[in-house]
Amino acid sequence: MNTNNTQTLFVKFPHLYRERTAPLESSKMAWGFQCEDGWYKIIYEMSKKIDKISTEGEHAPAISLVSRHKDGTLYVAVSNITPPVADIVTRATEQSRLTCEFCAYTPAFLRTTKGPHKGHIACGRCLSKAAPAPKGKAPKRRTKPRRAPDTIVVKR
Repeated sequence: MNTNNTQTLFVKFPHLYRERTAPLESSKMAWGFQCEDGWYKIIYEMSKKIDKISTEGEHAPAISLVSRHKDGTLYVAVSNITPPVADIVTRATEQSRLTCEFCAYTPAFLRTTKGPHKGHIACGRCLSKAAPAPKGKAPKRRTKPRRAPDTIVVKR
């Protein structure tokens, strides 16, 4: 994820992402968020809801990893998890299933064909941007459809 977005989340929710300073053996949060910018809003809303219902202290929930799961969805590892927090994380994971990881467009689908977005959830626009140009052929130029004129002028 973009470093500006990462720092925004770290500053807004310092207690929730307190494991970012922990050693890598116990938390992978020091690497930051291992996903693209399209899921920033989902992660932000999830963090806001968790922060709202949790209390500060040593037994409060702490997010130790945010990445992309093998099935293309958002994966969030939380320590000291409670049932309400688990519901919020599950809701965010389900929301990421239909949201483009690159531009946040909905609906988006898991891409299984070969290419740069294989295994990612991407919309058609991001998929076409990443597709290589066909070799040897110029892209077909789009023209406006022809339409009959509204009035016909006849010269005498």
